[in-house]
Amino acid sequence: MKFDVRYLTCVAGILLLCGCGQPVAPLPPDSFVARAVLSTDTITVGGPATLTLTARHPAGSTVFFPDIGNGKKVVVRGRSSDTRQIAEGILESEELYQLTSFRVGDWIVATNPVACTFSNGTGKQQALPELILHVQSSLGPDNATLLSDIKPIVKPPLQLSRTAWIILLIAALALLAGIVTLLYLRKPRAVPQTAPPLPPHVIAGQALAALRTKEWIPEPFFTELSFILRTYLEDRFELHAPESTTEELTRAMTSDKRLEIKEQQTLRNFMTQADLVKFARADAAQEVMQTAFTTVEQFVEQTKQEEHLPQESTENSKRKDT
Repeated sequence: MKFDVRYLTCVAGILLLCGCGQPVAPLPPDSFVARAVLSTDTITVGGPATLTLTARHPAGSTVFFPDIGNGKKVVVRGRSSDTRQIAEGILESEELYQLTSFRVGDWIVATNPVACTFSNGTGKQQALPELILHVQSSLGPDNATLLSDIKPIVKPPLQLSRTAWIILLIAALALLAGIVTLLYLRKPRAVPQTAPPLPPHVIAGQALAALRTKEWIPEPFFTELSFILRTYLEDRFELHAPESTTEELTRAMTSDKRLEIKEQQTLRNFMTQADLVKFARADAAQEVMQTAFTTVEQFVEQTKQEEHLPQESTENSKRKDT
């Protein structure tokens, strides 16, 4: 039995056009799937690395990827994004980042979660795996021997004329006379007293008072209120709050015995709500913002340090009373 070559070619073309790949797995209801892939986790100083962030989400929803980079440690040199439909009702958003680093060490690339806002207004977050970029020096052990040692400084012979020696002698005598004059004529000066630094709760109270007078718009309001709270936690409890994510700060508060469980739960609820507004663009009514403002204000008031008067001022006040 003979087969027509033209018939086989036509069938192969139809199969290629229709595609023979695996079907796209359906998404869980009201959910999305995100992942992060780093092309390489080890580079030399100034070398390239590509970070790919992808998220599969329902049609009509919007995905918000976190900010990538770590200050001057991990630098973003380029960025591109794309969103395409991979199946009926399923979209795939992709972000490509071209990374590099000019500092030797192990640096975290990103810690914030990916957020998704669905068509019904609800939102969810998904944490990314901890991505660490190992940056090594471009000088290996074999190249270290190629560097020459520093040569000592060659001092030229000192040759001064008789006139130069006379000028130096006069200058030395004038300097000696000036020092003697300062020793005899110098008057004692009062040492200026610097004002003591403000306590953390006073700084937080001033910032809250300033925020109270502003117009409350959900996203900038929760951003500023969250910064006030994180600054207070750092100054009051030595927690690295401004630079930590919500998950890292929650673990730090759990191990801190100075914070009660009820206070930890209150702060955890506030920071979760603030993340939804800041990263997922969730809306918040005035009552919700007022409740959040009162929560931070009460927490600062309940955990503030007791102010103690200096010992000298206390003794002076006792003398006045007698």
